[in-house]
Amino acid sequence: MTNLETETWFPPLSSAKGKPRLFQGLDKLALQDILSHSVVKEYEGGKMLVQQGDDVWCVFILLKGHLRTFRTGKEGDEVTLRMLDQGESCMAATVFMGGNSPFAVEVTTKSRILEVPASFVKNFALKDSQFSVNMLKTLATHYESAIDQVDNISIKTPFQRIGHYLLQKHIEQGSNSMSFELSFKKATIASHLGMTPETFSRALKKIQKMGITVEGNKIKMRDAFALCHFCDLEIAKNCSLVDTENCPHCHF
Repeated sequence: MTNLETETWFPPLSSAKGKPRLFQGLDKLALQDILSHSVVKEYEGGKMLVQQGDDVWCVFILLKGHLRTFRTGKEGDEVTLRMLDQGESCMAATVFMGGNSPFAVEVTTKSRILEVPASFVKNFALKDSQFSVNMLKTLATHYESAIDQVDNISIKTPFQRIGHYLLQKHIEQGSNSMSFELSFKKATIASHLGMTPETFSRALKKIQKMGITVEGNKIKMRDAFALCHFCDLEIAKNCSLVDTENCPHCHF
C-alpha cells in the first residue's frame, strides 16, 4: 500500500473514537509497516469472511460498516458472539490461540475492512511494544465483554438484558442525546442477548412503557436519563455523567 493510499483512509479515522484500537499510540513508521503488509477491501452485507472451522489467516480491522461473529450448533441454531462497530477488530485472539477459527465472521452492512496477515501480526507483536500493549488491551476488552454476555444471559431477565444493551448503545453514541440508532438488526441483537426474536419483541414493548419509543432501528427517549435504571458498574465507568449532579441513579 502506498503512502498516498494510506493518506486517503487513515486521517478520517484519527479521532479517539474512530481510530482502530490496535493502532492507538503507534508512530508513523509502525503504521506504515502495518499498512505495507495489509490490504483494504470492501464487502457488501451478507458476505461471509470466515466460516466456523476455517484456517485463521488474518486479523480483520473494521474501518467502516459492521461485522458480527457467531457460532452455529449441530442443529443449525446460531448464537451471535460479538457485534463489531468501526475501529474494532476480530480474530486477534484466535491468531495467538492457534488452530482453526471457533466462530464465523459475517459482514452485516457494506463495510471497509483492513486485513492484516496473521503471520505479520505475530511477528510485529514481538518487535513493537506499543502494538503488543494494544493487543493485550483489545483481548482484555473482549474478555470483559464475554463476561458481561455470560452475566446477561445467566442472571438478567430479557427485560433487563435489553435495557442494559440499549443503555450501552446510548452512552456510546452520546449520553446527553435524546435518541440513538441501533446498528444491527433486532434478530441479531436478540441472538447476542440469548433470546428469541419473539421474546426480544415482548421485552422491547415492556421497555417502551418507560418512555422509550422504538421506530425501526431508531430509539427515542423522553429524557436523557430514561435508561439509567439499567446502569451498573461496567456501564457507569464509560458514562460522562456518573457521579455528577446530573446523574440520577448511578452513584458508585
